[in-house]
Amino acid sequence: MLGAALKAARQEAGLGMEEVAEQLEIPVEVLARVERGVMVPTIPTLTRLCVILKLDPDALPELPEMSD
Repeated sequence: MLGAALKAARQEAGLGMEEVAEQLEIPVEVLARVERGVMVPTIPTLTRLCVILKLDPDALPELPEMSD
């Protein structure tokens, strides 16, 4: 759910994956995995994504639980 929300916000902002990944200083493949829900972003990455996409972090779906 989080990944889908981030992808929708990126597309709504008219930004490409390459552009956002470059701003985050992460590989495009990592951003793709986050958007597909395969990978959970770190808090700093999520915070930067919210700034780039002009999102309110409180409006995002909850982060999935991390297993040990």
